[in-house]
Amino acid sequence: MDFLLHAPAYAKVGASFLGILIAYRFGLTLGYSILVFAVGLTFWTNAGPAGFSHQAHMLVSPENYVLLIVVLLLLFFTESLDKTGKMKKTINALQTWLKNPKALLVGFPALIGLLPMPGGALFSAPLVEAVDTQHRMPVAQKSAINYWFRHIWEYWWPLYPGIILAIKYSGLPSGLFFLIQMPFTIAAAIAGYIFIIRKVSHQSFESVTKGRGPLDFRAVSQTLLPIGILVGLSLVGSFAIPGLGFSRTLGNLLAMVIALIVGLVAIYWGKVSALKSAMAMFTKNNTWEMMLLVLGIQVFSGALTVPLGNGSTLVTLMRDEFLAMGIPLLLVIALIPFISGAVTGVAFGFVGASFPIVFALIGVNAPLHVVLAATTFAYGCGYMGMILSPVHICFVVSNEYFKSRMFDTYRYIFVPSLCIFVTGCLLSASYYYFVK
Repeated sequence: MDFLLHAPAYAKVGASFLGILIAYRFGLTLGYSILVFAVGLTFWTNAGPAGFSHQAHMLVSPENYVLLIVVLLLLFFTESLDKTGKMKKTINALQTWLKNPKALLVGFPALIGLLPMPGGALFSAPLVEAVDTQHRMPVAQKSAINYWFRHIWEYWWPLYPGIILAIKYSGLPSGLFFLIQMPFTIAAAIAGYIFIIRKVSHQSFESVTKGRGPLDFRAVSQTLLPIGILVGLSLVGSFAIPGLGFSRTLGNLLAMVIALIVGLVAIYWGKVSALKSAMAMFTKNNTWEMMLLVLGIQVFSGALTVPLGNGSTLVTLMRDEFLAMGIPLLLVIALIPFISGAVTGVAFGFVGASFPIVFALIGVNAPLHVVLAATTFAYGCGYMGMILSPVHICFVVSNEYFKSRMFDTYRYIFVPSLCIFVTGCLLSASYYYFVK
């Protein structure tokens, strides 16, 4: 028993982390898994009541309960765009306007990707299939197109809860976070075109390119206007609100709350009748499982930072142990997000499970260039694990819809995924050496 209590910090954190992943793989929801092992880890630290008091204090801090509000409003925002029919009108307008079949193949999943939803690739799959009227494209290629371009925004797009969580743990202003992460989207689009789209033949789509009309700006604005309001106000608020005396993290979150409320007003302007059907979201298990996940992540983060005496925590002890063993922190920062992404299959999962560890490892009050480098490197590694994960729900439903074998789809997405990792390395090195 004494051996367990005096186990190295890395063994305690590693065993708890492994326990979360195993419990999740065997059917326990990710939120429950994290919550259970976070409590267990606090017991294991032998911190006593003070450890749980520290976690409770973290939960009632404004940054953490405002985060819960932001995630809930984000879920309601995306549900509202769907239930009001505005997303459907935008899709129909673009389908009428776009003449290039490759643009249609890319555009439909990318547009659906602006509206995060579990298994969202299933919504864009029929649209991708409709472009291939001659059924000449390999099913694995169509599945890869649908899956890859569905996720090209998930590096910085503020509607994704994982992005909000990454901003919180990095401590960066929202605008700066968006700016340093945007190159990932450019790299994803280029890699997707070169390795997935480029060989698609126009000859298969002659019937699709005929009879196109002008762009219906009013229909397109049905979706893009509320989203534009959300993004614009979030950017402005993330710089303005901290200047009013709030912390940077709380300022970012408050900016998101204000932006989401104004965006929701824009969505329901003249569409109040759709409010009732959207409100049904609050009765769904998925909604509250997501909220439990947010809560569990906060408790786990608290367990990692429980004071253990002499100014040490589990993470600072773990960092010292790694350095003493000669294991480079860079390798740790790469592997933890990658494994988290591969096992959970969701950005929110890999960010929540790994970012508290990553940013604790680089130390409190790390210089800006170190934070920027760690953010892009850890996110790139985690994203590669997530996009290649066999349990990623979008990957599963896309393959099921197109009747594609998982291995065949991997042939199309593996190299683009590797490009994301390389992009993360390049961005990280650039920010580390050129931002001072």
